Amino acid sequence: MSTSIRQQKVSSQIQRIVATVLQRDIADPRVDGLVSVTRVEVTKDLREAKVYLSVLAAKRPDATVIEGIKSAGRHIQSEVAKNLAMRFAPHLHFFLDESLKKQAEILKTISEVNAEAEGRGANAPPAAD
Repeated sequence: MSTSIRQQKVSSQIQRIVATVLQRDIADPRVDGLVSVTRVEVTKDLREAKVYLSVLAAKRPDATVIEGIKSAGRHIQSEVAKNLAMRFAPHLHFFLDESLKKQAEILKTISEVNAEAEGRGANAPPAAD
């Protein structure tokens, strides 16, 4: 699926606006931890936008954080409409993106394996030539 330059520009603007709103305006107690807008996909007709969010270091389950964001959806939608230079702002839909969390887990596992290998290397007898 190829996206037009217009779709890319609108996606980028929405991503920036939503990130700013999440950082400044959301006071819902369910929204905690580090919430990042990982990507935004806009339909060809620019009427709908899927906003993918990553949640890290939250005290509550990720689904609860996303529900808190969805309940603030009208406010986020109005901020996007106000700050987007378009006649109609796309309708926003929020989704949990677990890719960053999976990447962090993979990097942690790699680092643990490397540390374990280094530990074994220090205790191993010297190689005979």
